[in-house]
Formats: sequence, C-alpha cells, structure tokens
Amino acid sequence: MANTIQLKRRVSGVAGAPAALKSGELAHNEVDDTLYVGKGDDGAGNATSVVPMAGSGGFLALVGTQTVAGAKTFSLVPKSSQDASAATDLVRKSQLDAGLATKAALSHAHVLSDVTGLQTALDAKLGTSATAVAANKLATARTITLAGDLSGSVSFDGSANITLTAAVADDSHAHVIANVDGLQAALDAKAPLASPALTGTPSAPTAITGTSTTQLATTAFVQEAIVAFGPGDMLKSTYDADGDGKVDAAEVADAAPWAGITGKPTSFPPSAHAHAMSDVTGLQAALDAKAPLASPAFTGAPTAPTATAGTNTAQIATTGFVAAAIAALIDAAPGALDTLNELAAALGDDPNFASTVTNALAGKLSAASNLSDLPNVVTARANLGLGTMAVQNAASVAITGGTISGIALDGGTF
Repeated sequence: MANTIQLKRRVSGVAGAPAALKSGELAHNEVDDTLYVGKGDDGAGNATSVVPMAGSGGFLALVGTQTVAGAKTFSLVPKSSQDASAATDLVRKSQLDAGLATKAALSHAHVLSDVTGLQTALDAKLGTSATAVAANKLATARTITLAGDLSGSVSFDGSANITLTAAVADDSHAHVIANVDGLQAALDAKAPLASPALTGTPSAPTAITGTSTTQLATTAFVQEAIVAFGPGDMLKSTYDADGDGKVDAAEVADAAPWAGITGKPTSFPPSAHAHAMSDVTGLQAALDAKAPLASPAFTGAPTAPTATAGTNTAQIATTGFVAAAIAALIDAAPGALDTLNELAAALGDDPNFASTVTNALAGKLSAASNLSDLPNVVTARANLGLGTMAVQNAASVAITGGTISGIALDGGTF
C-alpha cells in the first residue's frame, strides 16, 4: 500500500455520518456512499459538527445515469427571461403550460375545410360505383383463366401488357409416322428385334460363368469359360509360340547337344570335401581386415556399449562412461567451479578459509539481538539518516518540513 493515504471509513453497518471527527478530518461511509467532513473546531481540534460534502449516495452527479427519488423543489424558480432554449436546458412548468396553451387536445376533430387541398383531392377521385373514363391501373387486380381444350391463367391489373401461356389439352387423335418430324430417321437408326445386323462394337451384359441358354455370350464370358476349362500352359500359344507344331522347349533341347554346353564341370566332387583359404576368392583379405580377440590394435574411432554408471569390472570404458563419472564427481558443478584450480580460486587460495570466515563472522551483529548489540546506537542512527524521528513515540510523531514517500496512512474505521 505504498504511496496510499486512506480516509476514515465504514465498509458495512449503519448509514450516516460518524459520531465525531477532528476538525477537517474526512470519513467515507460505503453504506450510503457519502463523504463526510468535520466542520468547526472546539479549541481542542475536535469538529463542532459533521456535514456531508460529496458522494453519489446523497448528491447529484454531473455525469452518468442516476436515479433521484422523491419530489425536488427549487428554492429559486427560473425567471421568464431564463426560458429554456438549448437542448439540455431545464423547462419551467409555466413555460411548458404557455407552449401547450396553443396546441390542440390529443383527441379532437377536423372538418374537410380545415385540411388545405383535401376537398379538391377528393373531388378528383372516383366513387366506388362510378365508371372509369381513364385509368392507369385497376384498383383490384383480376385473373384471366382459359377453359375448355386450352388451359392457363394470368393476373391483370391494367398497369402493363401481359402474356398468357396456354396449354392444349390431349383430344385423343392419331398421327402417321410422317406427321412427326424426324421420327422415321430415328426408327431407321434402331436395330430390329429379328436378325439384327449390328455394326461397330456392340456390347451386352456378361452372363454368369456356366450359363447355357440362348443368352448372348460376350468375349468376357468366353474367356472365363476357357479359364474354367483349365488348359493352363497347354495352350498352343504357350508351348508353341512360333506355331511350327513343335514344342519350343524341345526345339531348344535339340539345338544344344551335351558337347556344345559350355561351363559344365568336368567332374563332380563328393558332398563332403575341404578347401584351402586360397580357394575362396577374397577370404584372406576379408580376415586381415578384422581385429583379433587378443590385444586388438583398433584404428579410427572404435565404439562399444557404455557401461552403467558405477561399473567396476574389466568392461571397456567409453568416453561417455568417463564423462558421466567426472560429472558425478563434481556433482554437475557450474563451468566456473568444475576444476580443483577454480575451486581454490573461489576460496581465495586460502588454505585456512574456514578460520578466516569464522573470524570475519565474529565481528558481525547477532540476528537474535535485534540491533541491541550495536556499540554506538546514536552513530548508527545517524549513519542510517533516521534523525530524531526514529526516537519519537509511535502514537505521536511530529513531522516538520521535508517530504514523505512510499508510506501508507490509514485513518481507521468508524
């Protein structure tokens, strides 16, 4: 609550002014939203009366919406020379009565002559049963409907030309083909039911495999029937591709006598036999590229599985294992304290660091003494810039001159 000054206040309870205030003291009652001030002085600093001075609870606000209850009477009525003129001016009752005196009552009657031009306008109108000599539009639109062999209707009010679309009813009469344009040509393009001579690529629904009726057979039906027959590779197109009547495989065998086959072995070794390493091409070079189990001399960047932290066996230690062990040793110390030299520098290279710190702490004030162990209180207060205010009674502080910043004043409650 720094930089805050609070007035005496009442948050809940009874509305109204406090019983007493100091002269010029302010108090805010949140129950009736009114600000009160102590007025007068009895010689001892006490107000002789408490009066309201502001607040939405008892005063009219200059702006915003506010409800005012009860009848309000002005002690000074505006004069006739102060008649309202601007849009936001208040109107006196006498001014309003004078303005209404020349106005007609809410319910009143007029004769035709009171309305300028009304009689002339009515004389120019037709009666309900009169005959129109000239008109631009019917007062009520009419509908024209056709009957008999023609049907159709349209609304007509005389304001514009209309078009009536009529439909001819079927009178059940006959025509020859020649009476219908294009009918003969359309029929000529169709196939007859008896012995049609189809052209192009006619198609038909494919019957289910195995169907044996007069239904037309499509090419798909025929192919499915052949597959169902199961000739497999006995189709002529498969075993005699050149169509010379001789199986193709036999032709190949006849054309390749045993003596003419190249790359065949001169002898066949038994199933169990031995080979020298030199008999296997590249085997020796492949073995030379491998490391021996005993004292291998690795090159490049060999890798191995990283052992679990804390492992202490003959298992190979990887760089990751070493880095983890060092990190555990320094317990993830920051970069500036992860070496012994940096730790020594942080201690000031003092081999008796503990004694040095103990001696330095011996010269400090005790927290438990709450400053009672100060060797010179007056000098300490002066060094802190407290002055004489620090020794004044908390219930009666006198401040003369200077400035106060960053404090909170609380007037309490009433």
